[in-house]
Amino acid sequence: MLGRVESIWRYPVKSMRGEEVDEIFVAFTGLMGDRVYAIASTAAPTSFPWHTAREQEDLVLYQARFKERDGTLKPDNMEEAMGHPANVHAPFPEADAFAVEVERPDGSVVDIEDPAFLEGIKDRSKGALSLRFTQRSLVDCRPVTLFSLQTVGQLADETGIDVHKLQFRSNFYVDWAEEGGFFEDDLVGKRVTVGDKVELMVVERDPRCKFITIHPETAETAPALLKHVNRTRDGFAGVYAAVIKEGPVKTGDEIALAD
Repeated sequence: MLGRVESIWRYPVKSMRGEEVDEIFVAFTGLMGDRVYAIASTAAPTSFPWHTAREQEDLVLYQARFKERDGTLKPDNMEEAMGHPANVHAPFPEADAFAVEVERPDGSVVDIEDPAFLEGIKDRSKGALSLRFTQRSLVDCRPVTLFSLQTVGQLADETGIDVHKLQFRSNFYVDWAEEGGFFEDDLVGKRVTVGDKVELMVVERDPRCKFITIHPETAETAPALLKHVNRTRDGFAGVYAAVIKEGPVKTGDEIALAD
């Protein structure tokens, strides 16, 4: 055993505050309900068309919630989902199951599909804003991210900054059994199991941007953190993974090298 899953996080709307879950289905396309909504901007490049906390830091203070949360954690028929061959996606709930409401920093709540939502943030973008939706995750690169508590602690020690783990927007926060910070880098190119069913291929290190400088509870920024990661780690922290075998994962599950 390499370690355990300390916590599981998904982000219903890209760049907004995430939510912790105790158990979730991990599909080839990522965690169910992760980044199913995103805000697009005509001012953004076509290769990355999103309006994010890079442009509006306080987006991390917007709390997105699924209206019917329990229906977004696993396929309706788990037996059918697990019976699919490895090259076929498990069946997901219908799109209506992923309806989202957003609690804004002032405490008001609005349906994300209500025009009032985009109207309330349009002055924070140089371009016109629109919503994008998919049941299977609008991730930047790979479908799953891992980050260890040991790496959080090492970065805090090295910089003297109050580093919060959620600055790194990971899906799985990991507590290594014996290894230290940045051990996840050593897993690149290797297969790991998570719990009884899920298998991941750790594909590459995660290149970092301004986002890691934004504190998830205050939206205040600490530019020195990114400068440190750029100087000491070539700009990388945490790892991306691809999903080899689908299945459920729960908090506390063991992580081990695959046979």
